Amino acid sequence: MKTSLRSVRRGFTLIEVLVSTVIMVMIVLTVVTIASDTLRVYDRAVADLSTQSEARGVLDGLENDFSTAVLRADGHCWMEIVVPGSSNVSGVPGPVGNLQAVDHPILMLFGAPPDRPRWTPGANRVALRGDVSAIAYRIGQRSPFDAPGDPIQQVYGVYRTIIDSEDTFVDALPLILNSSLAAPKYPWDYWSQPRKFANYSMSPTPGYETRTLIDANVTSASPCWTMDENNFIASNVVAMNLILWCSSSLPATSTAPALRDPCSRLPSTLRPIILVGPAASDDKGSLAATTAGSWSGLWKTMASNASASSAPVRFAPLGIPTVPSPTPSSSTVHPYDYFTSRLRVFSDRIYPDAAALTPTATTWLPYLPYSLKAVEVSITVLTPEGSKELRGLQMANNNQKVPDKDFKRIVYTYGRNYTRYIRILSNGG
Repeated sequence: MKTSLRSVRRGFTLIEVLVSTVIMVMIVLTVVTIASDTLRVYDRAVADLSTQSEARGVLDGLENDFSTAVLRADGHCWMEIVVPGSSNVSGVPGPVGNLQAVDHPILMLFGAPPDRPRWTPGANRVALRGDVSAIAYRIGQRSPFDAPGDPIQQVYGVYRTIIDSEDTFVDALPLILNSSLAAPKYPWDYWSQPRKFANYSMSPTPGYETRTLIDANVTSASPCWTMDENNFIASNVVAMNLILWCSSSLPATSTAPALRDPCSRLPSTLRPIILVGPAASDDKGSLAATTAGSWSGLWKTMASNASASSAPVRFAPLGIPTVPSPTPSSSTVHPYDYFTSRLRVFSDRIYPDAAALTPTATTWLPYLPYSLKAVEVSITVLTPEGSKELRGLQMANNNQKVPDKDFKRIVYTYGRNYTRYIRILSNGG
C-alpha cells in the first residue's frame, strides 16, 4: 500500500519535461510567426491603402482636368508642359530636393473640372459665370509636422491650382486669344506673372489677392500661389510622368505636292511623345541622321529643295500663315517625339522645346503635326514607412536633401507606382 502511494506521488521525468518544453516552444514560435506575418500583412495593406488614397486624389484630379481640357482649333496654344530648370523659358523654378527634373514637370492647361469654384469669395456670394478655368500641376515640398517652411520635416507632394472662371476669362483667355500668330502667347506667359485670383482661405474673410502664380524662388518666405497650402492635394508623391498619345493631324490625302510621312505611319496610329529630361541626347529617334551636324546638312538640302514633297511632314516652313514662329534659340535640332524642357500643345500640332535649324532657321521651324488624343499619367507614391525613413535622413542631414543613393534606395524599396490612361475628349480622344 505504501509503495503504491509513493509511486503515485512521483514528479515528471526529465524526458517528459524536455518534450513538453519543446512542444510549448514550438507553439509559442508558431503563434509569434503567425502574429508577425499578420502584422506584416496588415502593415502592407495599410501602406497600400495609404498610397492608393494619395494616388487616387492626384489621378482623379488629372482625369477631371484632362477629360474637360480645352483645345480649340484656332491656332493658339492651350496646354503647356515646362520642366523645372528649363533653359527655354525664363523664370522657371529649379528641381525640388532630390527629385529629377524629368519626374516633376509643371503642367498648365485650361479645362472645366467639376470641382472648380462656383461662387465668389466673401459673405455675399455671387455665382461665377463661365466654366473654363486655368489649371496648373506641380510637385513641391511642405512641412506638415513642424513649423511651415522647416526644412528638416518636409515631404514631397502634388499641388493643384485652379483659377476661377471669371478671373480666367479676364486675365488668362485674352492673353492667349489676343496674341498674334507671329508672336503667340502661351500658358506660361500667364502663370509666370503676378495675377489676381480668389483666395477662399484668406483670413479673416475670403477675398481676392494678387500674387505671383509660379515663382522661381521656391524657398521664399511668402510662396507663390501654386505652392500655397490651400492647393496641396497629395503627400509623398515623388514622381509624376506624362506620356502624350497623339495621332497625325495630316489629311489622308492632299493636293500636290503631297507630304509623306518618313515613317509611313497612318494618321490614325497613336504615337507617344515622351519627356526624356534636360540631359537627353539630341540623337534619339532621328529619322535619317544621328548627329546634330548631320541634321544641319540634311536641313540645308531640304531647305534649298524647291519641292516640298520631299520635306519631312513633322517640320513646316514659316511661310504658312497658320503656323506661329517662336524665335529659335538653339543651334541643334531636337528629335521628333521627344522633348527635354518644354512642350507647347495646339489642337493640331505640338512644339517640342525651342530647337532651331542653324543656317536655315529663318526658313524652317520644327514642329510635330500631331493631335493630342490621350495622356498616360504615372505617379510614384512613398509608403508611410518610406516617408518616415526619408524624413529621418533629412533630419540627420539637417536639410531637405539627402544623398542621392539613399533617396533612390528609399524610392525603389517603398515606392508604389500607379498609372492611368486619360482620353482628351475635346480633341477627338
